[in-house]
Amino acid sequence: MAAYAQDPAAEIQPLEPAPSNEDGQLVDESAQLWFVELASPPAVDGTSQANLTKEKQAFRADAKRKGVVFEERFAFGTLWNGLSIRAGSAQLEALQTVAGVKAIYPVATIAIPETSQSLPELSTALAMTGVDVAQAELGLTGAGIKVAVMDTGIDYNHPDLGGCFGTGCRVALGWDFVGDDYNADETSPAYNPITAPDNDPDDCNGHGTHVSGIVGASGDPAAGGARGVAPGVTFGAYRVFGCDGSTTADIMIAAMERARADGMNVLNMSIGSAFTWPQYPTATASDHLVESGIGMVVVASIGNSGASGVYSAGAPGLGEKVIGVASFDNTDIALNVFTISPDGTKIGYGPAAAAPTPPTSGSLPMARTG
Repeated sequence: MAAYAQDPAAEIQPLEPAPSNEDGQLVDESAQLWFVELASPPAVDGTSQANLTKEKQAFRADAKRKGVVFEERFAFGTLWNGLSIRAGSAQLEALQTVAGVKAIYPVATIAIPETSQSLPELSTALAMTGVDVAQAELGLTGAGIKVAVMDTGIDYNHPDLGGCFGTGCRVALGWDFVGDDYNADETSPAYNPITAPDNDPDDCNGHGTHVSGIVGASGDPAAGGARGVAPGVTFGAYRVFGCDGSTTADIMIAAMERARADGMNVLNMSIGSAFTWPQYPTATASDHLVESGIGMVVVASIGNSGASGVYSAGAPGLGEKVIGVASFDNTDIALNVFTISPDGTKIGYGPAAAAPTPPTSGSLPMARTG
């Protein structure tokens, strides 16, 4: 059971207090974050909450008997069974011997994806994604579908995203797990691991709003607005980043469990940690979202580290049930077409760089003789 199940206002507060000095507080050690996976399958695979609770109690009791010093951050059971903890590396050998421990993984720190300052080339976007067919020919808008966006939040005041937050709004659900000032990057001058969760998932960075606009902005392009792939969807905003910096993988799992509890149909995560494996907790938790009986579709970026070579793909995008999305150069370009007389040959054309917009109707001579 995730920490927020009892009290949403205490989303990522430790379930147990940090050890006091007399208990062997972490001193002169490099404290790190770890996932501790326990032996039983999670609740979505049939293990009862009672048994999951007993297993964690047995783990804590045996760890105390063996003198393992740690600070507990989250206890998970719905999508992935285990805990996230803070412990010095000197504790790991003993931690592996604690009752019920199946595996130990480092809790990855994930940075907010960098925003490009270049203007996107959109002439290929519709044809490459098939949005033109979905909207114009099939009449699909996404109406009735609830899409969770796990990111920096959503600027729900933006008119193309509905202009409000809550029941009856396009951004109807959500949660801020961290607060504006949170930054998990220990190398940053702005490092601040203290979370300030609340029920307002507004965006102060922009990346989550950008992603949400692609998913379902409902503006009028002819009037300067933006229109996304599915302008009829309802959003859930699950904010796991502060205004800048990084988050951690255990906060991502907490957000997954919240999105499931809120009844989301689709989860989008345009974030992830490179050079991980399908067994990593965020990947297996994502797989369980798909398999959990509610039919959730999980979509995640496969990473931005392809230039580093093979094995650079990242979790959760490389989960076996996850739609992992990569980027590649477009090969399909939407063009205008003109027809040559008298044989009817069709030739595509588009605007040259920095040229005036070409005509899309009428006729004109291509050559003059005599």
